[in-house]
Amino acid sequence: MLKNYFTIAFRNLAKYKLYTAINLIGLSVGLGVSILIFLFVQHENSFDDFHENGDQIVRVLWESGEKGDLSTSASTPLATPKTLASKFDGVLKSSHYIDMGTLVKKESGNSRNQEYFIVSPDFLDIFSFDVLHGDQNPFQNTLGGNSVVITESTAIRYFGKADVVGENLLIQLAADFRAFTVKTVLADPPSNSSLNFELLLPEHSLITLIGEDYHERWNNTYGGSFLLLDKNSSIENLQASFVPFVEDLIEKDYETEVNTMLLQPLNQIHLDSNISTRLVLGTNPKLLWILSGVAVLILLIACINFTTLSIGRSATRAKEVGVRKTMGAGFGQLFKQFMTESFLLTIVSAILGLVLASMLLSTFNDLFSKSLEIIFSPIQVVIIIGLLLFITFLSGAYPAMFLTQLKPIAVLKSSLSLNFGKQGLRKFLVGFQFFLSLLLLACTLVMYKQMYAINQYDLGFSKDNVLMIEVPAIPDRDIVPMMKNSFEKANRLKQIVQKNAQVQSVGISNATYGNDNWWTGGFPDKEGKMQYFKFGFVDPDYADLMGYTFTEGRNFSHEFMSDSNAFIINESFAELLKMENPLREQIQSADGEGFADHRIIGVIRDFHQGSLYDEIEPLILTMKPELIFSGISSLNINGASNPTLYIKSATDDFGSLIGSLESEWSSLYPGEPFVFNFLDELVQAQYVADQRLSKMIGTAAIIAILIAAMGLFALASLAITGRLKEIGVRKVLGASMLNISVLFNKEFLKITSIGILAALPVSYWLMNEWLKQFEVKSGLSIGVFVLTVVVGLLFTVAIVSFQTIKAGRMNPVAILKDE
Repeated sequence: MLKNYFTIAFRNLAKYKLYTAINLIGLSVGLGVSILIFLFVQHENSFDDFHENGDQIVRVLWESGEKGDLSTSASTPLATPKTLASKFDGVLKSSHYIDMGTLVKKESGNSRNQEYFIVSPDFLDIFSFDVLHGDQNPFQNTLGGNSVVITESTAIRYFGKADVVGENLLIQLAADFRAFTVKTVLADPPSNSSLNFELLLPEHSLITLIGEDYHERWNNTYGGSFLLLDKNSSIENLQASFVPFVEDLIEKDYETEVNTMLLQPLNQIHLDSNISTRLVLGTNPKLLWILSGVAVLILLIACINFTTLSIGRSATRAKEVGVRKTMGAGFGQLFKQFMTESFLLTIVSAILGLVLASMLLSTFNDLFSKSLEIIFSPIQVVIIIGLLLFITFLSGAYPAMFLTQLKPIAVLKSSLSLNFGKQGLRKFLVGFQFFLSLLLLACTLVMYKQMYAINQYDLGFSKDNVLMIEVPAIPDRDIVPMMKNSFEKANRLKQIVQKNAQVQSVGISNATYGNDNWWTGGFPDKEGKMQYFKFGFVDPDYADLMGYTFTEGRNFSHEFMSDSNAFIINESFAELLKMENPLREQIQSADGEGFADHRIIGVIRDFHQGSLYDEIEPLILTMKPELIFSGISSLNINGASNPTLYIKSATDDFGSLIGSLESEWSSLYPGEPFVFNFLDELVQAQYVADQRLSKMIGTAAIIAILIAAMGLFALASLAITGRLKEIGVRKVLGASMLNISVLFNKEFLKITSIGILAALPVSYWLMNEWLKQFEVKSGLSIGVFVLTVVVGLLFTVAIVSFQTIKAGRMNPVAILKDE
């Protein structure tokens, strides 16, 4: 019996080649795209599930501010891990996770810029990273000593092989390089790891970098903290016990009204977009919901094609059902027959879809910077089987139920009207299909308009033709001499570079573009309220090179030595402290003393230090680090501490310019890496995620419209075929092809217009929600929605007119000869 089902199914699919091809193409494309999206979503939801004690690991969060205006940060005071582990019984182990950057090299060889993380002795016991070679946890032995842990790819990059236990790496933690011995080589962190590192140094290194009292500092936040809790510990109870501890030991050192420590389970970190940090890899959960919705929409459109075509062909299958019922076929047998056809079509589509997904996988990985693989793991197999069953029943169940319930006598006497019910559902499905397609189209147009507006927006500084060269810092446990010595190092390069005929101007700053690169300071104002601001250290030429506009005062000058004790602030900082005449005021704190003797010499128009997702923050620029540190009571070092040389190019021949700059670099700093970026590319990189999303939605919209167009083409063909005699009679009575075309277009335009109009308010609401994340918005203009309506109507008219003109050109004699 099963063989018979498949035989009949094959015959029916082969008999109606056009409709079979349309269904196969639609389902194959829909499945291929959906498989990729669902694999991506599954991968993002699997982050950190490989850790053996993952359900006991938590991240410490620091919540502070005034009541009603609290902020939560993943950066914690240096004293956090050790203090919590020693004072609370529910904490079994604790560890720092502090990101740094320095120069690293082999004993013989050139140095490289290397990001590294400083971790506590418990780090490798808390997390389950695979050890390939060496000790399981070398940091437990006398705090690690001069041990270093590296990943497999890092070992190959420096030594050309993976097993390098016992080899030495020279790492610059102070003015000189210090030898560290590789004691452990780890496998590279999995692609679904929130913690992504290449080199780990022991916590003992903080003595060299910060000082021996690092574990007692509550006012300096560096990196993050992780805890391993006892299985019987409750996060809620532990957080509650933190409250009196914070009040007793911390509140006296903090000016803010509220200071609290929170605990966040490890499995929540990756999908928490509310806490911004460079320490862990994160994904906005809204992206997963949007992509999942896109995948479902494309599948729905493809399934609607199948259902509408099956209903449209019901007249040709009705007599088949009547004959088979007369011969004794029951409901179950007929239902299985039609579901077999649906399943067979879905299986073939799935095979083609998997082939298509494999072909598009590399492009998809490039788009989202992932390394997904279709490896048919148990989870992936479940996803694919689930999709097949979903599509089979969604697309085949209704036609099967409808046809199997036909009465054989009515069908065989040709007295059955198939218009009631099937026409209503068919019209609804066509309208719904266009609703989904044009919903995606409208969203695509809004997204592209927003991305265009961002690219054209005046950020308040000049980003074009600006080359940035990173100058490795000279490490020191004291920030002030470190910044001074590093700036002197960068200035030596500046003196050479500014003589280059291809260079227009040169400036130095420690902060590059982006909110994560400006340091954050806080101080209590005259009323005792904590005020937070961004700050950066610059040289006198930086502001002019960047093209900042001064609304009051002037820039720093080489001619005035007193400018070393000066500040330049932005308009937002002046508003923050309600300065009426900033050039005649000083920044004071609650104790009346405030910052060291200083003056404000200039106010610059607000510019966007970071992306257009965020509002402009108060900002101070200074040439003297001591001025800032003398007044702040809170410090958060978000970005790197090394200075950056900003070079305004006087030529379009960037290849020649970069070549000459690299030559000058090599002569001054032999053996040190030459690292450069373009400022405009750095600005553009802020929007990579939404650019990827808009491309994905745009691709989905094109696919959805094409699938819907194929379905409309086939449906119009079926509708016109069923009314050929009516067309013949109308032509005999004098109707023109235009009259016939208008007749059918009116019918289909009514259906699609409902879908189009329904898509407009939904797309408006969705895009309004999406735009809320941007501080700068392009707005929802009427033109976008007018274009959506026009595209939908033109598609309908073009497809239906093609079919009606084709039918209208037929000879009415050939159509009516059987009458």
